[in-house]
Amino acid sequence: MLGYTVSLAFRGLSTYRWNNFPRVEQVTATDNVAFSLHVAHLVALSYEAETGTKVDIGYLYRRALFSSFSTFLHSDISNEVKQHVKTKNPAIYQKLSDVAYDRLLAWDLPDFVRKDVETYRRPNSEKILEEKIYQFSKNWVSYQEAFTSNFVYFRSFERPMSDIRERYLSSEYAELRKYLALDPVDHAESELYLLAIRRLQSSFRWNHMRRTHPVSVMSHLFFIFYISYLIGNAEGLSEDAVTDIMTTALYHDIPEAITGDVITPTKKSVPGFEDLLAEIEEEMVEEYLIEHIRNQPFAAELKKRMLHPWDCDNGNLVKLADVFSALFEAKIEAANSEEFAHVYRKIRKNLHKFENPSVAYLFRHAVDPFEENLEDILK
Repeated sequence: MLGYTVSLAFRGLSTYRWNNFPRVEQVTATDNVAFSLHVAHLVALSYEAETGTKVDIGYLYRRALFSSFSTFLHSDISNEVKQHVKTKNPAIYQKLSDVAYDRLLAWDLPDFVRKDVETYRRPNSEKILEEKIYQFSKNWVSYQEAFTSNFVYFRSFERPMSDIRERYLSSEYAELRKYLALDPVDHAESELYLLAIRRLQSSFRWNHMRRTHPVSVMSHLFFIFYISYLIGNAEGLSEDAVTDIMTTALYHDIPEAITGDVITPTKKSVPGFEDLLAEIEEEMVEEYLIEHIRNQPFAAELKKRMLHPWDCDNGNLVKLADVFSALFEAKIEAANSEEFAHVYRKIRKNLHKFENPSVAYLFRHAVDPFEENLEDILK
């Protein structure tokens, strides 16, 4: 059932990166995937703009999405150990991956999910460029994470950083290095843009309420990304249209990297404040984000997805995914909080106001199984 896969995605909240290292920040697996998706998307758009060669964004998205499920299932194996296993014994590495996917495929999944799991569980030999961008982006993100903590815990991350640097400097990534340098000090414009987005790892949802399982806005982007994929397919959209709403999902809360998460009651507490805040938000997005990619032909498109996501094609479906994510997030907390239990009941009631065939579909195949599987979500 889809609810099991949603549960698996939320398990990424309790899977921390670099868990056996001293570190200055807590980066969850879902934070990592969402930020890696942003890096991969920027590199892909930059490559397209410079070379005129089309990158299969849909492949990048689905490869990252379904690879993450393997990570969540094997959350007890650190990335550093995985890299060593992959180097020393590729056959065992592949078998570990197969075990995860076999478990996933043992569930009663919809045909579209089952098909995509089978398609994206392994690299496609015809998608060489996309695989390079995907792996390159993951390396770049890992290095940023390690560098930040190594700056305080001097030399603790020296070995993994050296390994990442070696992979980054391999001839395989020669054509991509011009878009993102590994040096985290002397930043180019594209790196400043991405590092501004990275602030979403430190911005948390439901900030006015006591939480047992905090959800960063970055992790929230990953959940919306996946739920948009489910809704788009449930609505019968084309593969390209589903990819498009996944892009909007990935960008819809980016302004909060700059402004923070100002809750709706606060926005409406003073007449005129909500409109004023919208103006300030647009100005700050221009100053902190768009300024760094202004000369790129895709800047206007990304700005629209950041500031006006519901006006994009099928933006109503991304909004629906946003509400479903809030439902799941509230349900996780509801057992320990009457305040969240009230929020959950309210969101559940409001969801039925959306006149989409996917609403009933997700309740039947995702929400109900999610609730039944709740005890196992964050183990």
